[in-house]
Amino acid sequence: MAAIAFAGAMAAFACPVPAVAQTLQEMDPLAFGTFVVPSNAAVSTLTVPLTGSVSTTGSIIALTQGMPGRYRVGGLPGNAIVEIDVTANPLFATAVPPSQFFLITAFDHPLTVITNAAGTATFRLGATLSTSGSGVPYTESTYTGTIDITVTLQ
Repeated sequence: MAAIAFAGAMAAFACPVPAVAQTLQEMDPLAFGTFVVPSNAAVSTLTVPLTGSVSTTGSIIALTQGMPGRYRVGGLPGNAIVEIDVTANPLFATAVPPSQFFLITAFDHPLTVITNAAGTATFRLGATLSTSGSGVPYTESTYTGTIDITVTLQ
């Protein structure tokens, strides 16, 4: 089994007139649940969509449901359009070979959100987790990584 956990979300803001400190709060982390990878002979995926059930391809077997993350940005002007961009590095576990990693791709989120009058907005984040397909079997462990969220005031 491989369980996924994130160390936390990182944020970058592009705001021309910062009236107050901009914030990014992780309300609920993006979670891929608990799953098993019986074979890593080919790339397999596990997708956590914004709505609906988790889906898998290849040899990943989901044991518990993953959940999309929920994030709140704040400290921005009221009623402003904010662009959201998300990237992530591979997920690794401690005490396992570096050849055992997962990739997070195909982020599912709104491209923009509009802040409320108080300058905050909430959005959800789904994604697809992929195995390496290297043929190296995965060790049971918790694999961690960081999601980078960039918020740009339009």
